[in-house]
Order: sequence, then C-alpha cells, then structure tokens
Amino acid sequence: MKGFLHDLLLAGRLARRELRAGVRGFGVFVACLALGVAAVAGSKSLSAAYLAGVAEDAAALLGGDVEAALSLRPASLEERGALASLGMVSHVVTMQTMARGQSDNTGRALAALKAVDGAYPLYGTLELSPPMTAAEALETRNGLPGAVVAPELLTRLGARLGDVILVADVPMEIRATIVREPDAATGLVSLGPRLLVAQKALEGTGLIGPGMFTRHAYRVKLPPGADAKAAAAHLKDAYPKAGWRVRDLASAQPGLTRFMDRLGAVTGLVGLASLLLGGIGVSQAVAGYLGGREGSIATLKCLGAPRRVVVWTYLLAVAAQGCLGIAIGLAVGASLPPLVAPLAAGALPVRLPPGPYPEALALAAAFGALAVLAFSLPHLMQAGRVSPLLLFRGYAPAGNGRLPWRDALPGGIALAGLFVLAVLATPNRRLGLGFVLAALGAAAIFRLLAAATVRLMGLAPLHRPGLFSLALRAVARPGNQVARVLAALGLGLSTLAAMTQVEANFRQAFVEDIPKTAPDYFFVDVQPNQLPAFLETARGVAGVTRVDASPMIRGRVTAINGEAPEESRVSEDVRWAISGDRGLSFAAAMPEGTHLVEGTWWPPDYAGEPLVSVEEAVAKGIGVGVGDTVTVNVLGREIAARIASLRRVNWLTLGINYVFVFSPNALDGLPATWLATAYTDKAAGKAPGEAVFTAVTERFPNVTVVGIGDALTEVLAVADKVSSAVRAAAAATLGAGLLVLIQSLAAGLRRRAYETVIYKVCGATRRDIMTVLCLENVLLGLLAGLVALAVGTAVSFGFTTYFMELPFSVFAGPAALVVAAAATLTLVFGSAGAFAMLSRRALPYLRNE
Repeated sequence: MKGFLHDLLLAGRLARRELRAGVRGFGVFVACLALGVAAVAGSKSLSAAYLAGVAEDAAALLGGDVEAALSLRPASLEERGALASLGMVSHVVTMQTMARGQSDNTGRALAALKAVDGAYPLYGTLELSPPMTAAEALETRNGLPGAVVAPELLTRLGARLGDVILVADVPMEIRATIVREPDAATGLVSLGPRLLVAQKALEGTGLIGPGMFTRHAYRVKLPPGADAKAAAAHLKDAYPKAGWRVRDLASAQPGLTRFMDRLGAVTGLVGLASLLLGGIGVSQAVAGYLGGREGSIATLKCLGAPRRVVVWTYLLAVAAQGCLGIAIGLAVGASLPPLVAPLAAGALPVRLPPGPYPEALALAAAFGALAVLAFSLPHLMQAGRVSPLLLFRGYAPAGNGRLPWRDALPGGIALAGLFVLAVLATPNRRLGLGFVLAALGAAAIFRLLAAATVRLMGLAPLHRPGLFSLALRAVARPGNQVARVLAALGLGLSTLAAMTQVEANFRQAFVEDIPKTAPDYFFVDVQPNQLPAFLETARGVAGVTRVDASPMIRGRVTAINGEAPEESRVSEDVRWAISGDRGLSFAAAMPEGTHLVEGTWWPPDYAGEPLVSVEEAVAKGIGVGVGDTVTVNVLGREIAARIASLRRVNWLTLGINYVFVFSPNALDGLPATWLATAYTDKAAGKAPGEAVFTAVTERFPNVTVVGIGDALTEVLAVADKVSSAVRAAAAATLGAGLLVLIQSLAAGLRRRAYETVIYKVCGATRRDIMTVLCLENVLLGLLAGLVALAVGTAVSFGFTTYFMELPFSVFAGPAALVVAAAATLTLVFGSAGAFAMLSRRALPYLRNE
C-alpha cells in the first residue's frame, strides 16, 4: 500500500511538471469535450427546467388541485355534491365552435371556446388587455354578454375591441384580448384561437345539447394541507362508472410533458452522439501528445520509473485537461435554460426556472469523464509500453499497434460504461439501446466503407499521369486520411442528410400529395335532424364533388379484456387511442372501402351481443385480437364489446375513419351527432371550398367547420419546431466533427511535409503542389459526402417508410447540399495550413535524412 501511494504521489508531481512544460495540441481535446458535454448538459437542463416549471405552476395549469372532466354531459347533482365536499369548485366548459363578425366585411373563423363560471380562475390570474377582471370583461352590458379573445382571433375575423361577433347567432361584445391564460391547454396542434365567454352566455347559444362535442371540467381547490392524490383516488373509487377523467397536480400537462420528455431524450442522445464524435478528437489529441513525449517516457523508463508511474503520470495530465473541458461544457450547458427561457416564453405554458439542475449536470459530467477514459486509456496503455531503447536507437521498434487484452480492458470497460449510462439515462430504454446499437453499427459501417472505397480507388486504372492522378493516388495510399475524414464528417453529415431527406419527404406529402386526395373541410356536430338539409346544402354548392357523413359519439376506453388500460401492456405509439376521449362510430353495413384483415363484419340486421371492429395497428399495440373484449364508457354507460374484426386504415387519406366502429345495437339509445367531410374540384382552386364553407356556416351556425389546409399548416408548424430542436442538437455533432476534421487534416499536413519536399526536389512548382493538395482534399470531401449521403438516405428511407408510413423519394437538392458541404469543408480546412507548409525550405529535411 505504501508503494502504491508513493508511486501515485510521484506520478502527481511528474504530471504537474508535464503541465507546466505546456500541453500544446490539447486545444481541440478541450474544445471537443466541452462541446459534447455542453450538448448533453444543455438538453438535460432544459428538460429539467420544463419539469420544474410544470411543478411550480401545476395548480394554475390544471386549474385546481384536482380536475374531473366529462365529455358530452355535465356532472349529475350527486357528482357535483361529491366535488363540492372536497373544496371550492369551478366549472369550465370547452368546445370548438365558429365565430363570425356581425357586419358583412368581417370573416368567419374556428375558435376554441371556453365558458367559465364566477369562481374562475381558482389559481393564477387571467391577464387581459386592457387590464380588467374576468367578471368585468364577461358581464352583460346593455343586453350584450362580453367576450375576451386571443389576438389571433381578432386578426382572423378582421375585428377589433368593441366589435360585436356572433357565436351560433348570439351577439357578444369583444371587451379585451388575452395576454396570459393561466390554465391554457397547450398542445402540439391548436384548432382555433381562444374565445372566452361566461357560462350564462353559452347557455343561450344552443351549443350545449345531447351528443354535442363538449368537455365539462370541474376543478377543485382543496383546503390547505389536503392530499390532492388521495382526493383524486377517492373520486375514481366512489364513481367508477361516471366516465370522468380525474387528474391531480402530477398530470397538469400530460400530453405536452410526454412530448417534451421524448424530445429531450432524442436531443440528449444527439448531444451524446456529438460527445462520442468528440471522443475521436480526444483520442487523436492524446495520441499526438503522447507521440511527442516518447523521449520523455523513455527517459523515465531509463531512470527506473515503473510502467504504472508512466501511465498514471500522463493519465493525470490528460485528466486535468479533461476536467477543464468538462467544466467549460457544464458552464455552457447550465446557462442554456436562462438563455432559452425568453425565446420559449410564447411557445410553452410555463416559465423555465434558471436552475442550475445538479442531476442534469452530474449526468453530463459522468458522460464526459467516461468519454475521456474510453478514448484516452488505450493510448496511455500504449505509452506505458514505450521501450527505453528509443533513447539509444532514435526510433521505436515497429509493432502491430494492437494492445494485449489486459491493456485494452480498462478502455473497453469505460466505453461499455458510457453505453450503459446512455441506456439508463434514457427514459425509453428501447430508444437508448437503439442509440447504442446505431452508434456501434455506424462506426463499423464507416470503417468498412472507408476501406472498401480506398481499395476501389487503388484499383482504378490511371492512363494519363498528372496532378489529378497524384491526388487520386494520395487518397488511396497507405496511411491515407479517408477513414479519419469519414469518422470526422460521417456522423454529422449523415444526420444532416437524413434530416433533410425526411423533411423534404414530409413536406412533399403534407403540402403536395395529401391535399390532392384529402377533403377540404370537416363538419362537426351536425345534428341528426339537420343531416338531410346539411347534405342538400353542401352537395348543392358548385365544385363540390363528394360529401361523406357518419355518426359519431365520444367515449373513453376503460378496460381491455377486463383490465384497466393503465394495467395493460400498451405500446407507446398507440397510447393516444386509449388516452382520453375518442370518437366512436357505428355502422350496420360495412362502410365502402373497408379492408378487413381478420374476422368478419356483422350482418346488417345484427341484434346480438355488442360487437366492435378495431383498427389493425391499434389492436396490435394494445395486445388484442378477434374474440377479445374492449370496454368503453359513453355518458356514464359501460359498454363491453367483443372484437369481431380488425381493419386496415390509411389515415393519410384524412377521410372519415375511426379506431373503433361498433355494431348499431351496441350504442343504441345514446345521442350521436354526425361528422361530415366535403371534397371539391382541386382544379377549380379555392372558390368551391370557400363557397361550401360560407353556405354551411350561414345556414347551420352550430356546426363547427375545420379546414384541412389550416390543420396541415399547424402540423407543418409543429414539424418545423421539432426539426429546429433536433437540428440545434445535431449542430453540436457537426461542430464536433469539424473540430476532429481540423485536427485530422492538420496531422495529415505534418505527415505530408516530407512528401512536399520530394515534389519540390522533382521540380514541382508551388502551384502544382497546392493543386494536388486541393484536389486531394476535394476528393476526400466528396468521398465522405457520398458515403454520408448513402447512410443518411438509407436511414431516412427507413424512418419515412416504416415509422411515418409515407412514400419516399430522394430529393436532389438536399443530397447535393450534403456532398457540396463535405467537399467545401475539407477543401477549406485542408488547405488552410498548406500555405505555411509550402513556405518551408527543403534543405533541413534533406540534411536530416
């Protein structure tokens, strides 16, 4: 033990002297490490900041300590009594509706209507412009109820404060605009800006009736010290068949929180990819540093220093630089929440607390430390094997470059630890494991492609000698830089290629392809007694080619084969189908275009037990098949239906489709409304769509109209936000690749110094040599770009075809951008140091030889 401590202290003193002597070449080491750690720390800190913000404002976001929400119906007197026994109650009704101006020069627009009572809001403050209370803004004056609106609704209607708008033919006066809504239900896609009215005003519109798509939320403010979780559990247990969805503070924004968790996991893994790529820079920097210290290492060996002292000495020196890089990365990552908070203020419903967040920073530091060990230990172990004979011979004996397994084991353990931590730190273990396998697969693929490319270039016949031939042979020669350049640029450019191709295909589908076959409008809440007149009106508009309609009622899945959905094994990609209320339909005859993949449809006059047909992918995701049972709650009525068939649905047609279609007797006696779609002649432009929109909203003010074009625009906006977040994280990967590229090309130029001297001796001019170097760099870039394009295109094909289920095409513009970017980067950075190298005199090199 004493000898161990003595050697460790000696190594510490020697490492301090090494650091005093200078650590030239560690700049890229520190930069790569700092960039990777900053990417991981930043993404994890932002995720932690969002969760902290939700926790701080949970009561305001939920609207109370507990919320019980019902679809299609208000709570019964008994249910209201149970809620009132818990604390102060506020009743909020939400729905989609149409709003239009009273004058002819104003427009019509879809609005997200919210009707509130006098207790609203229980938590937080409704901020209005001009400043006033909710009661003042919504009170009835001169026979006109008040309304407050989001500024976007004013723009869409062409209205201003003080104007009168019509909601289902009921006039309301716009009193203020909303600055901040404490319980704003922020989602990924918003169908219409907010319209806030009093409940008494809503009651006069006739929009609340049997089957109308309304949501009644009862928020409860508990007494101080009361347990919200226990109160929520009490409501669920006391009224198991009420059909309400009960939430407490832990699920204030469940949908957005799940989305942010997934986005944080993806950006965190992209940040980790930049750290792994930066590890190549760490490896090259350590190898270069130790290569320049071989004489010192041999001297230490001659003076009797044991191998472990040598390894520990340089390990401590490397660790010191690693600590510096990690510290810089943590500082940058910790600063992201306060920097991003002002930019995200309008996009997120919560304030992002500035932090810092110790768990996120500790995780990033652990990743950084493991990366330093994984990528430096092999070189340190190799340095420990330097022979003292180096001092006497002037060169090291040639070896095969491979470490014995005992020396390679520490670095392998560190790398394995890095990958294990990546899996454990990702909420979705499958995603984390997929990242690890993808990283290992990418490394193997790039290595194999580099070797295959060099071999093919070496076999290429060169009939005419010249500068291009010299550049081509330089790329294919032993000790070439193809593998290093591909390692530096491959991951970043592959990510860029995949993202650009996915975005191009996504936009092609949602801007060009889908609108050609999709309906122009959806019409919601068509009453059964309005259906004949509605169909006559819509079909009578010139340019309307087709109108479809089907009955719809809202319900919620409460059991799968007798078990609650929370207790069943449900795939994350289909959880949407059983979370919250879902549109249900019924049909006697099999609808036109139905594609059954299993089971049979019931007879038109079927009157037996309740049956249901389920969409194929959802059935697989929730683990059911023909013969199993699904239980839904509709207006407090539990309906257990046996699965009679599975259907394949193409959701991308955007036509009327349902996950669950029941036999008519299953939903007998329940109030239903009709959902309709209208298709127009696309060659006629927008005129038919605008005409059917005007005709329906004029004659049926209670019918909500959703424009497919507006919905697709919202989807594209969400896709742009997601792409921006992933692109920002991917920029760190590309940045780390550029740092590694700079170091690789600089090391290559040092090795090319002797080759340049030979060119000069053989009579080559400076221009000839520069041309060869530039051609070589361009060829390296083109090879890296083409390989990255091939890998990125393969990834984008799989993602687009199998995950997004969209048709795939290769777009030439983004593809050319990737290849051109690779060639430009290698040309610029590869040629940057060539001028200084060309100015060196040949005589010193020749004299030394």
